[in-house]
Amino acid sequence: MSVHIPKTAGTSFAKALGQAFSADELFLDYRHARDHAGIAAQGISAVETHRAWLSPSWLDLVRRYRLDLNAMPNTCRLVHGHFPARKYHRFMTWRVPSYITWVRDPFARAISNYFYWQTFDPHTVPDPLVQTVLSEGWSLEDFLFHPALRDYQSQFLRGLPWHKIDFIGVVERFPQDLERLSKMIGRPLDVFMENTGPVSGTGETHGGLRTRFMEFHQVDAALYRFAVERSCREGI
Repeated sequence: MSVHIPKTAGTSFAKALGQAFSADELFLDYRHARDHAGIAAQGISAVETHRAWLSPSWLDLVRRYRLDLNAMPNTCRLVHGHFPARKYHRFMTWRVPSYITWVRDPFARAISNYFYWQTFDPHTVPDPLVQTVLSEGWSLEDFLFHPALRDYQSQFLRGLPWHKIDFIGVVERFPQDLERLSKMIGRPLDVFMENTGPVSGTGETHGGLRTRFMEFHQVDAALYRFAVERSCREGI
């Protein structure tokens, strides 16, 4: 199970996977827009839709994803996409899954995410939270410190102990970590750079916000430190 946290080179990684796995083996799960709309239809406020999506109860998981899981082909070897890690928990699939994910410097990831969302049209984008961010004209600072987006990166892994993630790559070490994963799975993985998003400077341009941000998003900061330390250790 490859959990694609937004703005962590997941599109580049998907392209590498597409060359390493056949179409029958690789299942892309990008049903997040449908999920967000469904959660909003239940009366959840727009700003809370992502948090509700990423922290489902077991009953929510069964109700929301039973049909998705039944539709998975028997030939599937790897699922990649935007989904909460618990969607494919063994309780749901009756299999013991292996987990892959990539993380990124939390501050750089959040800034990239903000400017990526700015490229959408608020009148046509289906995501209720993105609509709200755009229609209300959230500033970068509003986005970085909104409680609904606190520790957004680690929310995708909720319920999954970090030490039990089979592979956790670091975007800033993408070529080295991709090679490490290639050796783990015994398949060639080539480096591609896709969907890099608009460039707007990261820590340098917005340096005045970085310290506050890392203090506000302490779980994401701890996850990133864990991933970097593990990457360096296992990459030796």
